[in-house]
Amino acid sequence: MIPRNPKNERLKRQYAEFLKHADGKAEQTIRQVEKAIQRYEVFTAQADFGTFNQQRAKAFKEELARQNLAKATILSTLTSLKRFFGWLAVQPGYKSKITLSDIEFLSLSDKDIRAAKAPADRAIPTLEQVLCVVETMPSGTAIEKRNRALLAFTALTGTRDGAAVTLRLKHFDPARNLVIQNPNEVKTKFSKRICAFLLPVDDRLKSIFLDWVQHLKTDLLFGNDDPLFPKTKMAQDKNYCFKADELSRDFWANATPVREVFKAAFQGAGLPYYSPHTFRHMLVQIAYQRKLTPDQLKAWSQNLGHESLLTTLASYGKMSLEMQGQLIADSVTLENGDLNKAIEIVRLLRAKA
Repeated sequence: MIPRNPKNERLKRQYAEFLKHADGKAEQTIRQVEKAIQRYEVFTAQADFGTFNQQRAKAFKEELARQNLAKATILSTLTSLKRFFGWLAVQPGYKSKITLSDIEFLSLSDKDIRAAKAPADRAIPTLEQVLCVVETMPSGTAIEKRNRALLAFTALTGTRDGAAVTLRLKHFDPARNLVIQNPNEVKTKFSKRICAFLLPVDDRLKSIFLDWVQHLKTDLLFGNDDPLFPKTKMAQDKNYCFKADELSRDFWANATPVREVFKAAFQGAGLPYYSPHTFRHMLVQIAYQRKLTPDQLKAWSQNLGHESLLTTLASYGKMSLEMQGQLIADSVTLENGDLNKAIEIVRLLRAKA
């Protein structure tokens, strides 16, 4: 294994500080940037960053292509590197070594950029599959009740898993069926305040979640500041082996356990695994299927934390081929009410653009 370059390590630390304190980037973003820089270092065998030039830029792009990485991954890697070397080019000792024209050689062709940004086909669960999974999940212990409620809650709100693990009991208002994601206490994307009502997806899912909230308050005596989805407490058995024992009053450190819960649940139902994030896509598909009005679509969009309906439709609104074909077939008999609805949606999108 080639030892790390101390000079490069120092520069990476300085750049991470710049991203965090001067550029306002989140820790997750900084980790992704560091991963991109590490790819370059592996390619150059830890060569000094000051040796960067257009030949190395072209060779690195060719190496990424040989690795059969996704176009989106290649674009993200090169974009991060361009910004890093742009920062480095104005640092003392590097102004004469790195030129902006050389950095531009880290660009992809327009064709590859379009391919990288094209929305990928994503496997999305159906509501029927989610209901099957939830009904298959055991619910005898507190841990099992939590896991089942977590799946139901995600299907009802589309809340990101990173936010779900930081929610407190007080963030749910049972009188309004409203989850208030306060960015001062909840890890929301871009630190936005998100108010999410329980969507009218299915009454069974709603009952599972509401029963869980009542169980926390009445049976486990959880208070307002305790986690809505608490961490599992580990204990030793008679053989001094650790096992899941009961629930603690602590928060999960990250969302990894949530994804493990989902994997086990889908596996237990004999279905392919769908991540928590795909539930957001599912909710938009349900909105399509129910032919919501423009105002209702806007409300569902805000529930997902989007200020613009265009964001929802662009990020999560890709239709299945079957739905696309059906809507085209139905458009032959488009009525005035449907036409007015379509016009209103276009108006809303233009107003938010």
